[in-house]
Amino acid sequence: MSNMNNDVMMTAEAPKKNWGYRLFAVLLIAVCALAVAGLKFYAIYDTTVPQLKNDTLLQLLPAMLDCGGVAFGVMPAFNVVGTIGSIYTLAFYLFVAGIALAAIFAFFAIFTGKNAPMLVRTALFYFTAGAMLYTFTFTLACETYAANNVFGSAAMEGALANMPVVLDIFSFALAAVGAVLYFAFATKKAGKVAWLYLLQALLTAVFMVLIANPITKSNALVSAKADQITKIAVTAGLIITLATAMISIGRMSRKGGIVFDLVRYFVVLIVALLIIAKTSAVLFGILAVVVVVAQIIITIIQLIKSKKANIEEIREEAVQEVHSGFHVEEYVEAYPYEGGPVAGVLMAEEVNPSFLPHEPHVNTAGYDFYNCKSFDPFIATLDTAERNEFTELFILKFKGTMPELPDYEVGGDNKEFFRKVFIYLGQYRDRMSQTLLMKMYQFSMKI
Repeated sequence: MSNMNNDVMMTAEAPKKNWGYRLFAVLLIAVCALAVAGLKFYAIYDTTVPQLKNDTLLQLLPAMLDCGGVAFGVMPAFNVVGTIGSIYTLAFYLFVAGIALAAIFAFFAIFTGKNAPMLVRTALFYFTAGAMLYTFTFTLACETYAANNVFGSAAMEGALANMPVVLDIFSFALAAVGAVLYFAFATKKAGKVAWLYLLQALLTAVFMVLIANPITKSNALVSAKADQITKIAVTAGLIITLATAMISIGRMSRKGGIVFDLVRYFVVLIVALLIIAKTSAVLFGILAVVVVVAQIIITIIQLIKSKKANIEEIREEAVQEVHSGFHVEEYVEAYPYEGGPVAGVLMAEEVNPSFLPHEPHVNTAGYDFYNCKSFDPFIATLDTAERNEFTELFILKFKGTMPELPDYEVGGDNKEFFRKVFIYLGQYRDRMSQTLLMKMYQFSMKI
């Protein structure tokens, strides 16, 4: 008995350990620790004189608390100017939270085998999204303040001039590496479709760069006297841009949700048009609109292909259901009997007339061959019982209406009917006989 149990245990599929994911989780925790205590990030810091502070997150967090600023009325802030300052402060908090959540999910991934891939992807998403938000908002804030002469101090202007680019290099590097790694893990889950979503993510990044120009040129996010409608349009544009960027990262590991993508791209298009209408940077705004239109076209093509693939999949499932309903006898080789008649034994052609070497009889009673609309090639293949059953079910609809199917036109073109009849087979499979179903399937294969 014990040997039998051992055999069962040996043949059972061993649970996946996913050691590669778990080792990567250890590496990710180390990177998170380095990001918190080792890497120095730029931050816009304002106590009495605006300045750029370059320090670790462990040093920037207490420094922010000492500034005395408040964002959104509740959270301590760097005390930077305007709506862009509040959004920048929120992005800093999300950056820290993203690193913390990445470390937490990576920690749990170490101690689980089955769920390690999902936990690692989740950790990478928070890590990448947090770094990306901070990179974009830091650059946007610096450019906005410089374009609208908000800094007003030689110290700040000098600090900006000494930077190679108005970009926090380390947060940008973390976002770029995180996005590449997330795509690599997403490809293993989503397959080839991940490449399409990578293209959409890259187009979203291009849109962010282009739409940043009209946002920075506008004083709507830094001046209290700015036009209210312009301020709402630009603020909404910035928030929606950041939201759609995070969604574009997460979409690389998801196969569905194409309609949702189409809706959000239309929302982004509307917001981009509003920003163009309310700012003077028309050229960059138009280029951003072109990018969104390209994303919409790609999504529409993807939606059409997805619907066709779903129809083919449903049709294939219906065909498999039809086949599975029929018992297929094993093939046995037959040897011809060359002797004479045997008393009491009927020949094959007497048992089954279908063995006769002539075409099977087609019942055409009641059809006018001189009127092409009266003769129906499918109904003509049915016997009386099957013809009555088909008429009651699909023509007279005595057993219930079927709005998903087109009306069957006797003697007409019914290709669409036979195409859809197997797509919705599950809804009325129990209403019809097996022989009628098989004849419908055989006929549909010929048209």
